[in-house]
Amino acid sequence: MNIKDPQVHAMAKELAARRGTSVTDAVRQALRVELERSHTADAARQEELQALLVRFRQLHWPEGVSSKEAQDALYDDQGLPA
Repeated sequence: MNIKDPQVHAMAKELAARRGTSVTDAVRQALRVELERSHTADAARQEELQALLVRFRQLHWPEGVSSKEAQDALYDDQGLPA
């Protein structure tokens, strides 16, 4: 990998100096931490979506009402929320 952005290169060097390690190790560690954080965030989002699906499946659709009728009931004649 060839980092051509001077600011990114400087940041990597600063991180390496703070950690007392090489630039390669500093970048490796930073990427590992970010990947783990991202995985954790993705897992949390997935759990939230699953919880929403459970709640959605528990909703009861009124008998004899089409989705168009239900949507139309949300708005007045001018298209504003009812």
